[in-house]
Amino acid sequence: MSSAHMIAAFIGAALSLTIVFLTRRDHISPLVAARWFALALLVLFVGFFPGIVDVVGEYFGIGYPPIIPVLLALGAAMVKILLMDIERQRLNTKIDRLVQRMAMLEQSVEEHNIVRPKFTNVGSNTDRKVK
Repeated sequence: MSSAHMIAAFIGAALSLTIVFLTRRDHISPLVAARWFALALLVLFVGFFPGIVDVVGEYFGIGYPPIIPVLLALGAAMVKILLMDIERQRLNTKIDRLVQRMAMLEQSVEEHNIVRPKFTNVGSNTDRKVK
């Protein structure tokens, strides 16, 4: 077993232990942990059995089989980035709607003179009185 394979096996083992630790501490949800744990097991498997990449490459007719894990990792990273962008856009839309709803509620409160909100000029020093 070469040093590169030992490093890959060590990375897979370290990743597995880290995921278990983070899941036990409730830092990541079990569903997300399951996906990361599957990835860690895959890295560990390829680290201990590197010949599997050559077999897969030969089956698919790939001239340089060691590029397969690199391409898979790049594809997975691109999908993950896309999902993160979708989630960020969803959260931004939700925040915009909450801000609009808050503005409508403030307007309604001011029109009915129920309560004068003190948070209309957040951040300015004009709403503080000096004694």
